[in-house]
Amino acid sequence: MRDDAVAIVPAGGQSRRLAGWVGAGGKAALAVDGESLLGRVCRVLAAEVSRVIVVTAAGRVLPELPPGVEVIFDRDPGQGPLPAIRDGLAHATTIAGPPPRVAVLAACDLARLEPVIVQRLIEGVGEAGCRWVVPVVAGHPQVLLSALAVDCLPLVERAARAGHLSLRQLVAELSAAEPTAVRLIGEAELEGCRVDLASLADIDTPAQLRGIRGESGDDNPGLNATGLNALALDGSEG
Repeated sequence: MRDDAVAIVPAGGQSRRLAGWVGAGGKAALAVDGESLLGRVCRVLAAEVSRVIVVTAAGRVLPELPPGVEVIFDRDPGQGPLPAIRDGLAHATTIAGPPPRVAVLAACDLARLEPVIVQRLIEGVGEAGCRWVVPVVAGHPQVLLSALAVDCLPLVERAARAGHLSLRQLVAELSAAEPTAVRLIGEAELEGCRVDLASLADIDTPAQLRGIRGESGDDNPGLNATGLNALALDGSEG
């Protein structure tokens, strides 16, 4: 476990593309292999970082979570993950003692999240001036499975105030301002670190949900790289 790292898990989205499949708990409460998506993500993260912070909408009914997971309410619900990340980063700095150095950002629906990718992301922050480590799969930056320096909070706050709610846009702006600040990790490097690319896949559609559950369906493509973390690309949740 890394004492200098925390994790932030946005879990307040509307899951519009899974309408009819989700209940009061939203996508986070969907079960795979007998465990809720959010519960599994938090369990994996809790073994690697000192604190796990879930940011959700007020009134959202969350599934049972591992002991010690902190739950806070999004100040701007319905505005995508960026305000939730802002609130999570701010909360992470409120405890006594030295603030954490790194925050792992993880979507609540990473059904196959593995410790090895979390470890690699944390290790990358600080290397050669890097402040944000972002995997790239099938050409898509996976911002909702990335890690950034906690001192990026002012940058995130400014973007939220300006209404720039796209995480991809925020990463691009940081890279333009500080060329060494963003490290993009491609598929070859991920696989070289023994990362299973399927561990980066999220669930946005009924077909993807059936695929991860191993259920049959005529339109079932399973989990595939082209649909990874769509919410991370445009600032909204599918």
